[in-house]
Amino acid sequence: MASSTGFLDRHGDEILKTWASEASRAASARGLSDVELKNLMPICLAALTGGADLKVVMRHIESHLSDRIRWGFEVGEVVEEFAILQRCISSCAASAPADERPSPDELARIFLALQSIMVRTTDSFQMHMQLDEQREKRYLRQLRTLADQALRTPGAPLGEHLKAMLAVIMEAMAAQCAALFLYDSRSELLVTRAAVGLAEDELQEIVTSLDPATVTGLMATSEEPVAIDDVATTELVVSDALRSSGIHSLLGVRLPRRDRIRGVMYIGTRAQGPFSVRERRRIEALGEGMTLHLENGQLHAELRLRIDELEAERALRERFTAILAHDLRGPLASARMSAQTLVRLGDRAARPELVARIERNLERVDLMIRDLLDVSRMEAGQRLPLNIDWCDLREIAEEVVQDLEAQYGPRFAIEADGEFRGMWSRDELRRAVWNLAVNAVKYGRADTQVAIRLARRGGDVRLSVHNFGDPIPAEHREHIFDVFSQRRRAPQAGELGLGLAFVRACAEAHGGNVEVESATEEGTTFTITLPFDARPHQK
Repeated sequence: MASSTGFLDRHGDEILKTWASEASRAASARGLSDVELKNLMPICLAALTGGADLKVVMRHIESHLSDRIRWGFEVGEVVEEFAILQRCISSCAASAPADERPSPDELARIFLALQSIMVRTTDSFQMHMQLDEQREKRYLRQLRTLADQALRTPGAPLGEHLKAMLAVIMEAMAAQCAALFLYDSRSELLVTRAAVGLAEDELQEIVTSLDPATVTGLMATSEEPVAIDDVATTELVVSDALRSSGIHSLLGVRLPRRDRIRGVMYIGTRAQGPFSVRERRRIEALGEGMTLHLENGQLHAELRLRIDELEAERALRERFTAILAHDLRGPLASARMSAQTLVRLGDRAARPELVARIERNLERVDLMIRDLLDVSRMEAGQRLPLNIDWCDLREIAEEVVQDLEAQYGPRFAIEADGEFRGMWSRDELRRAVWNLAVNAVKYGRADTQVAIRLARRGGDVRLSVHNFGDPIPAEHREHIFDVFSQRRRAPQAGELGLGLAFVRACAEAHGGNVEVESATEEGTTFTITLPFDARPHQK
């Protein structure tokens, strides 16, 4: 019988040929070139014959394993290559002539040496895997640290925080560029929020749709990572900046992979070719980490906004309470002084003007309290209670003007043709018109009139109150009918800030609405639109 060394020397080429044929059909060979598949086994076979130093063999195995891990191979697939080699040696030994066949002891020594290489390979693979996992954990920890820093410095630009996180992801993926697109639900488009690496400045300007015909659209509509092997030849729509950047391959992932979309993240490499299973899994893990930090950032921003709103609301309520106390104290003090004067005079003289002053001031107090109670109902989600009956809106407007002229003089003009009778709540409409008219006097120019106009429009009636004065800024117009909104200016002395809120509540309770238009030349106009019959809207 031949020695193990002589047997392997004579039959080495035959063994390797048989091994290559079987190994090429194994799962471990998928996606490998012929050179990548066969680069290790000749060295291993030489080590079994004593023709190669074991340390040299292990260096080659380390390199081999590094490639296999990078391409996403599992340890079983790597060990299978050695198992196939053992079967090929055993088969060749069984079919060799008797004088060339190794003895059972010699064959056992070959297999023992091969088993030793397999054990070392397995141990080395596990070590590589642990290092790879530690590397991934390190990058995820860096992302978490950057996200924590962003939360602690809310004043810093969001784009700078995102760029720092993308730089970590680019390094973790050994890529040359990375980009993050966030979904804008209003426009239903993907908008670049950060980019790093090659074509960094050009990628900042990208806006794209969710159309799967685009690179980012395909990534956004897929729950699995999407790989583009060659940007230059892909039929998908790619930005010119990316095509000319020197980037060849892209790997992108939807954020999050399931549920409501938040955005898309991708990395790009100069190398052209497929991405490994491990690279796909890693970008998934990094994408999940990025999604978590984006969600935490949004929740933190929403919480800060809510805190700011509550603080502004508290300050406004405190200011409102102080003004309410001030405004109530004025008419009550006037009514008390007038009453005391009447008591001192007794029956000696009739003073109708004092009685009228008392009634007027008590009516002001009553109006303020009723506005407060009704607006509180509205804020609690309750509908304004109405006592609906036939009434004439022109007649209501004339009564309001008559009362206000006693205080403000002939500042008012009513423009209306005919009667405007409808099924409404007289008291609430009177208060609404009063509030609008007082508001117009307060903010209108003293040398101009306040015009109250009535007009029909289809099945509705429109009551508008117009004055000339400084226009209402657009940011105030949007929320001018709100109560206790931090976006409105704080109320001043003599202004509770409830009048316009009550006007809206009154209009909506009748099934109508109120609008405001304001410009420098045209002045300011508040318009209440009401159906002629409010009864159907009370159900």
